[in-house]
Amino acid sequence: MSLVRTAGSLLATSAVLLLASPACVIKLNDKNAPLDNGGVTGVSADCEVIVPAARAIVSDGPPAIKYVGRYDMSDAAGPKLDWSGSYVSARFTGTEVAININVPDNMDTSFMFEGVVDGQDLVDFMVSPGQTRYPIATNLPPGEHEVVVMRNTEPQKGVSQWAGFDFGPGGQLLPPTVNARRIEIIGDSITCGYGMMGPNATCPFDVEVRPNVRVPVTENVYRAYGSIAGRELSADVVTLCYSGKGVVLNYREPKEEQEPRTTMPQYYERTICGDPEGAKWDFTKDAQPQVVLINLGTNDFTRDVDADTVADGIDLPRFRAGYLDFVKSVRARRPDAHIFLGVSPMLTDKFPLDNARSEMRDTFGSVADELNAAGDTKVYRIEFVEQGTRYGLGCDYHPNQEVHRIMAEQLVGAIRSKTCW
Repeated sequence: MSLVRTAGSLLATSAVLLLASPACVIKLNDKNAPLDNGGVTGVSADCEVIVPAARAIVSDGPPAIKYVGRYDMSDAAGPKLDWSGSYVSARFTGTEVAININVPDNMDTSFMFEGVVDGQDLVDFMVSPGQTRYPIATNLPPGEHEVVVMRNTEPQKGVSQWAGFDFGPGGQLLPPTVNARRIEIIGDSITCGYGMMGPNATCPFDVEVRPNVRVPVTENVYRAYGSIAGRELSADVVTLCYSGKGVVLNYREPKEEQEPRTTMPQYYERTICGDPEGAKWDFTKDAQPQVVLINLGTNDFTRDVDADTVADGIDLPRFRAGYLDFVKSVRARRPDAHIFLGVSPMLTDKFPLDNARSEMRDTFGSVADELNAAGDTKVYRIEFVEQGTRYGLGCDYHPNQEVHRIMAEQLVGAIRSKTCW
């Protein structure tokens, strides 16, 4: 009897019945309530002494569009991107707003995006070849507004391109909001919001929108824990996530996959995630985040190459060494950031392996301890809530909206305890 949870997929046997049993629910309720601030390790900041980074303010510079995420800026037609969670925002006057997004005509694919004006009335829309203009809002009251548009679809679907906003007759672009607070999140499908909008564990992750083209309608980074936390903290969030990817090993590595053995430490170096030959990201020129969350490892633990629904097992010393190397690599690029090491909400001490959650918790704790002892006191472990039937489940047994809400609450508390935001 087994249940394999992954950050790219989850396969279940009759153990699902065990998960739904009253005894299991009681166990989850009694033992696995979410820890305040994720039980974050390390010493809390003295907020009577520390001056926190300022909240967002309106720039005193010229009108401009604000880009958050990783972009290839080499094309005069507009910035190209494929990382989900990348977004643009603009302040404007006018009573309507639409965005122009290009998709190469030779790409038979579609993407999901999210648009929101003034923090209200979220609009999910699908972007496809052959269409450029996508309305976000009409009949707005006269005056100043702010629009945000985020890509919700992961890099596997290909590249899209921002091509500017249309504010309608008389509408004008205004100077942007600028933010001193910045968070970088490196993760897998959990961070991408995989399946979170679905009603249950067995709902389909994606739907067919035309022959041979499927769109992940239940995935939503804008509503996932990282974005929620960013909005609560008035921080820009750069999200770098990819379903099924691990630190040392991926969940599965089918032969048809373009880059089967590429793991997140390699993807972290890229501007365009799906372009191994493209320009590497220039860490010296982007705005440095004060906070980095590494929420990886689920796929290393749930690796199931032969797809027999039983996890292959994990070489803990190898995993720990690779994880430590990656944390050190992130530190080299983010020298002043608070780095949080996230224990997965999908791992338990029964699934996918006995003691999996405890082993991940202990591994991340020992990595933080080792770095702290060496003088890097700004590395911490945070333990996200263990998901379970008491909260419900998203598609493919991924965290649903309620679990993401709890994770966001934990992350906000942990960050505030170190930054006083």
